[in-house]
Amino acid sequence: MSREAIQAVINQVPELTDFGISIYTNGRVLDKTQKKAEFDKSQSSLLGSSESFEKTVSWLKQVEEIKSFNLRRSSYGIKHLAERDIGYITNGVFIAAAIHSGFKYKINYDSPNVQFNMSEKSLKMLEKV
Repeated sequence: MSREAIQAVINQVPELTDFGISIYTNGRVLDKTQKKAEFDKSQSSLLGSSESFEKTVSWLKQVEEIKSFNLRRSSYGIKHLAERDIGYITNGVFIAAAIHSGFKYKINYDSPNVQFNMSEKSLKMLEKV
């Protein structure tokens, strides 16, 4: 079930990988073939992350939605908050779980991170727990 849910998010956001939006090149210059191979590998890894995805979907039930985007925190920052409760997850898993959970998203193509309509107040409450 989770793999199908992750695939549905990838269908919605085709550039989503385990890293987030696009791939991590670590400063390497990759040719087109290398980029495709790295992208496919990272997306396959994301598809294999059902357990982390399920834990993240459950954790996100504590987060309230707001009408606007929370520009104070990106997916990467919020994933670190979630990790305190559920253990390590990738940025891509967090993004997929949040989109699956119905949060609106805004992609910043200058980074692998995404902004969500997540309440800062509810995130701060989770920091205190």
